[in-house]
Amino acid sequence: AAGQNPRELWQQLCIMPQGRLYSSASLQLELKHEYTAETGRITVNFANVSQAPIGNIRVMLPEVPFMRFQQANEAPTQLGPGQRAFHYVQVQCVQPFLQPAKYLVEYHDGRQPVQLPLMLPTVLTKFVAPAEIQLQQFRQFFENCAGAPRESVVIGTPKVPPAQWPNYLTKGFNLHMLRESTPASAFAAGTLHTATPDPSQPGRTMSVPCMVRLEYVPDKQLARLTVRTQHGEVTGPISKVIESYLIVPSPENGAQMNGGPPGSAMGMPQAY
Repeated sequence: AAGQNPRELWQQLCIMPQGRLYSSASLQLELKHEYTAETGRITVNFANVSQAPIGNIRVMLPEVPFMRFQQANEAPTQLGPGQRAFHYVQVQCVQPFLQPAKYLVEYHDGRQPVQLPLMLPTVLTKFVAPAEIQLQQFRQFFENCAGAPRESVVIGTPKVPPAQWPNYLTKGFNLHMLRESTPASAFAAGTLHTATPDPSQPGRTMSVPCMVRLEYVPDKQLARLTVRTQHGEVTGPISKVIESYLIVPSPENGAQMNGGPPGSAMGMPQAY
């Protein structure tokens, strides 16, 4: 992992429970995170892997409107050779978002000051919990949420073999995959949880059902991702996160935020 750039490490962490966030010849950051409904607990392990002390360590979590932070302790300010220290952060999702929150780290490795504009791997799908529903419920909800802005459709070539889709949908995006799913057609459902009070249900917080459908046409090497949720502000980011791992959008199509049947000209099946 030492050769990977921070962007690749971050992308991996967005779909994994733990891994490396940053790696250099002096400082390494390992991150572990777990989520329950709208709350996430993050542990960042700072390790000095060099023979020289690291000083002037500072961590900043710039405030954002979509997420609340609570630091259980201060990040370390210095690390001796071989020393480790942990930074504990709790996060709460307040509203849908696409751009992740920043985790800014500064330190001095004995030779020069270093600034790391890192991001927390806390994407919107982290606050989704699997929804174990039946196909009939899925169909009903799916049909009720057709059309913009609650629907997003992306057509393109698969980034990973469709045989790997179940792993991504369940372990990566925290969705429940319906047993009727096949390699050519996958159905998955989840509920996005937020910490925002639900005006229609006193004492409850807002949660948003999310439905995902993936289809694959082998002879054309085409995949179609359809995401439908109750709110357009949720549909867009959820679709974008899933697309970034599973589909390379076709240039003539791109992401289609409409309720029409895209893909008919590309030979995609229209039948539900």
